[in-house]
Amino acid sequence: MSVAYTILGVLMDAPAHGYSIRKQLEETFSRELGLNDGQLYPALAKLEGLGWIEKEVVEQQRSPTKHTYRVTDAGCRAFARWLEGAEPSDRRERPSFFWRDEFLQRASFFARVGPDAAAEQIRARLAQTEARAERLEAQLAGAGTGGPDPYRRMILEYGVRLQRMRREWLEELLARATEQSTERAGLRAARAR
Repeated sequence: MSVAYTILGVLMDAPAHGYSIRKQLEETFSRELGLNDGQLYPALAKLEGLGWIEKEVVEQQRSPTKHTYRVTDAGCRAFARWLEGAEPSDRRERPSFFWRDEFLQRASFFARVGPDAAAEQIRARLAQTEARAERLEAQLAGAGTGGPDPYRRMILEYGVRLQRMRREWLEELLARATEQSTERAGLRAARAR
């Protein structure tokens, strides 16, 4: 449900259609946000079903029909309750960090591929992490220090720190794989004598 509340928060600023909601979230936070149509449109349908948003169908002559969404009074009240922490949330603890990251799932089986193959994958992931960090840092630099919304700036800062933490962890993982590769090479050399 948190995706729906985030969408509701975007619509609190101004009515918008689906594509512009996703674009605003990506511009405000990051392209790495990962909100796809399979999440966006079901969440919009759920919000509409709850009566928290209304959809206006806008016919266009040379383009497909556009659906513009706006928040209702009930939606404003629900958003305020959620923002204040009064709206119930999903309290179940689940290892979403693991299930949402295919690399972590693969890494849990790296012992089966050998340290050199593991190190190659870790290096590739490290390069991706570096690129993400650079994009977020550039976005943060472009946001300025004052800005109209210091909380959104703090979210960008969180993203930068998260990428730095991932980089450190990946470097440790790479060191472990490299260490195992060196140990195996030493054992092979000892057996060859």
